Amino acid sequence: MFDRVLGLALTPWRTLRLLARAADDLSAVAERARREPDPVEEARQRLDTLLAQVETLIDGVRAVDGSARTLAAGGEDLLRATRDLDATARAIESGGRGLRQTGDVLDEHTQELTAGARDVTAVTNELTESVRVLRAAFPRLLEGMDSVEQLEESVGTVAETVEPLQGVTRGVGRVSGRLSRSSPPDG
Repeated sequence: MFDRVLGLALTPWRTLRLLARAADDLSAVAERARREPDPVEEARQRLDTLLAQVETLIDGVRAVDGSARTLAAGGEDLLRATRDLDATARAIESGGRGLRQTGDVLDEHTQELTAGARDVTAVTNELTESVRVLRAAFPRLLEGMDSVEQLEESVGTVAETVEPLQGVTRGVGRVSGRLSRSSPPDG
């Protein structure tokens, strides 16, 4: 690739050099034609050689021109690929910013969850302590429940016993009320 570019860059220089050599050769042919007996034949030979060199030069220029066109097309392809790569890099950069923002939000949520987990741990510890106290008190609570049931039974028995006495108590109250009306005041 570098050889092609270098060849393309040197083409004008080579062309000038070949033209200068051709001019020198033409000048030498003219000089010789003046001195020698058959200068026309020699001039023809030199012109044929010169024409062959010019044709070679033209073929070289065409090859360089073809290489230059190929190089230009490759440059355009490279330019398109570079633009595509630039667009991809921008998309990656933008996505990276979005990912960073998402990471920051997740970090905040993680910190909130960590704080919430500490609260849950504290509540769990309190519940564990309460359950421990409740377990320790539960047998006594059951004993108290037995006492309450016994008290209910005793109250029922007392009620059954007192109920018949209520009539007697009313009668005693009436007699007592009559007696207090008929007796003279202490006075």
